[in-house]
Amino acid sequence: MHHIVDPATGVPAVEYWQTVTVAAATCVDANAVATAAIIKGRSALSWLEDLGLSARLVRVDGSVTVSGAWPAEGSGER
Repeated sequence: MHHIVDPATGVPAVEYWQTVTVAAATCVDANAVATAAIIKGRSALSWLEDLGLSARLVRVDGSVTVSGAWPAEGSGER
């Protein structure tokens, strides 16, 4: 069960993403967007791309998806 509560339902968010990391203008913005992405679940990736934000999303099965300018896994970029 996720520790983030979906405000629309009042129950823990559905476990689609294990973690979401976002690059944003401020730490507060990054944290807010990452939390919202956890709640958005499957639709988070397109939402992040619409916002133009780079992010790394890890599914509960461990698979990794990136958006924006976030370096691809194994690219050697930092």
